[in-house]
Amino acid sequence: MNETAIRATRATRRLDLIVLLLVALLVRGLTAWPMQQPGYMDAAYYVDGGLSLYEGRGFTEPFIWNYLDDPEGVPRPSHLYWMPLASILVWLSFLLLGPTYRAAQVPFALLSALLPLLCYVVAYETTRSRRHALCAGVLAVFGGFYLAYWVTPDNFAPFALAGGFCLWAAGRALKTGQPLWFAAAGMCAGMAHLARADGPLLLLAVLAAGVAETGLGVADPVRTHDLASGEASDGRCGRWWRWQPLARGLVLCGACYLLVVSPWLVRNQAVIRHPLATLGARTVWLTNYDDLFGYGQPLTLQSYLAWGWGNILRSKLQGLWLNGQTVIAAGWAICLAPVGLIGVWRLRRRTEFRAAWLYGGLLYLVMSLVFTYPGWRGGLLHSLVALVPFLYAAALAGLDVFVEWMAARRHTWRVPQAQRVLAVGLVVLVALLSAVLYARGLSKFRGSHVYSDAAAWLDENALPSERVMVNDPASFYYYSRRECLSIPNAALDTVLQVMQRYDVHYLLLDSHYLLLRGLYESPGSSDSLVLLRGFGQGEETVYLLRRAELGAGSG
Repeated sequence: MNETAIRATRATRRLDLIVLLLVALLVRGLTAWPMQQPGYMDAAYYVDGGLSLYEGRGFTEPFIWNYLDDPEGVPRPSHLYWMPLASILVWLSFLLLGPTYRAAQVPFALLSALLPLLCYVVAYETTRSRRHALCAGVLAVFGGFYLAYWVTPDNFAPFALAGGFCLWAAGRALKTGQPLWFAAAGMCAGMAHLARADGPLLLLAVLAAGVAETGLGVADPVRTHDLASGEASDGRCGRWWRWQPLARGLVLCGACYLLVVSPWLVRNQAVIRHPLATLGARTVWLTNYDDLFGYGQPLTLQSYLAWGWGNILRSKLQGLWLNGQTVIAAGWAICLAPVGLIGVWRLRRRTEFRAAWLYGGLLYLVMSLVFTYPGWRGGLLHSLVALVPFLYAAALAGLDVFVEWMAARRHTWRVPQAQRVLAVGLVVLVALLSAVLYARGLSKFRGSHVYSDAAAWLDENALPSERVMVNDPASFYYYSRRECLSIPNAALDTVLQVMQRYDVHYLLLDSHYLLLRGLYESPGSSDSLVLLRGFGQGEETVYLLRRAELGAGSG
């Protein structure tokens, strides 16, 4: 290709990226606009965290949403289970635009609009096909299940961008040996860790890929670039010559990672006397997801083994099965899965994909076999976004392999035409699926919330200092600005004990907790609680009760 053609190709790619960015911004704006409130606890938590920073209260939270560390009281240090990056982004947006939910959405809409550009680049570098690059970019504009979550104040967008760029930079680092790419991979892994507690899996995947590249692990039988000389060499020869510069690169990667996360480690050391918060690690011993909200319930190896090996094995098999469904449904939006698996197999030996596939394998196993219940209840769904650029690139590469295979058996197929038609068809299917899923889930992000009605009643009838026990304290605080605690997953006697300990005045009861089902079905049946009124209707009804010993004067 002559110099003129090269310049024309680069100009075309730049134009593609500009148009793709504009389309992504348009779609993000259209999807964000109808969403008027956090639709679930995680989003409310990060908005509350940003508000706490904006109001000068620092990293504190005016509620308790779990009792894993037997908290002393309210308020308490924040982000000991979830990481702080999403709240920091909300805070920065509040400083510029004011403390509104619309402002909270802005950084996530902007960050997620950059993800299609990364998908374009990864797909183009994989096959040198502009068609693949454009299709991957458009797939990322919609994202299937993720469409609504790209513009939600949660860690989806920051983790997707930081994690995806980390894995892409790692691939380039292993292929070229340039220190800049090792540094970029480490810094992005650090940013991903600030977004999610399982971010270190990215660093581990990069380091493991580097070890494999030296020949100490899986040998690469294809020709690669000698990291010491920059010249092509057989992957089975000269590995020890490549080890020294590669080792320096991996050390640089780790150092840059530590540089990014060290301020947060210092904060944790000052607050909890340990650089890493260990609350999330206790969920390894969950025997039921609702145990996360237990009170005074031991989560230890002994309690876990007492559950029995049969139950443990069944839970692990269930985790493997459900998380496999998550990869297919969320990662490949279902319809991309068959060609995606073909593409993964075809690209399995590519150096630039090695860190991505190692991360994917580690993530799947950790979320299925270690953090089993948090994994299939959302952990894998969140962390899978870092693989989106590689999953889409693999699917498009696999589609071409499938068409070529079919054309060899059906001679009426015209390979280039079939590849174009099927690629566009898959993109359209994913876009339609994205729109349907977005429309079905939109109601929880807009309209009146039963918590806002209960909060308004409390504002008129209770003192601002009186606390509430509720199913979702982060969301209730978003609507009420009132200190609150999570209802423990326990019997009524324990719930009353917790209310007494933390001086909680009111219980806002919904149908979530099976152990309180009797009270929910007959909310006036307890001598220890006084029924005040109900809010909502049907299955969304919540009942507001007051501790009886407080007397009629309270509230």
